[in-house]
Amino acid sequence: MSIKQDLTNKNISQRLSIIVYLNSVSNQYKLRHYGDIVYFSKKFGYCILYVNQNEIDQVMRNLNALDFVDRVERSKWDQIDLSSDHIEKQITDLAADAERKLQERQENTEQLL
Repeated sequence: MSIKQDLTNKNISQRLSIIVYLNSVSNQYKLRHYGDIVYFSKKFGYCILYVNQNEIDQVMRNLNALDFVDRVERSKWDQIDLSSDHIEKQITDLAADAERKLQERQENTEQLL
């Protein structure tokens, strides 16, 4: 069972992250009205906000209308497959690839001798 299914079964409100790029980092405190700020980068001038899933389109429109906001993007975090089957397949593929590369190196060193 995936994490998303577990959260849905528990009736927990789904929240998504959006990335807000700012023209002026001094105004980042105003974003608290739209969601929970979980990360702020002063150097790169962006914030990551968590917003309720059912309100995300309206919040993104409101944020794009603000003069100190450069652009708003929806995070791709929810598209990552965290199921155990997918992770096991990735580990198996990485192990097979590493084994193949090791065999190629051994063959190359044997040919040099």
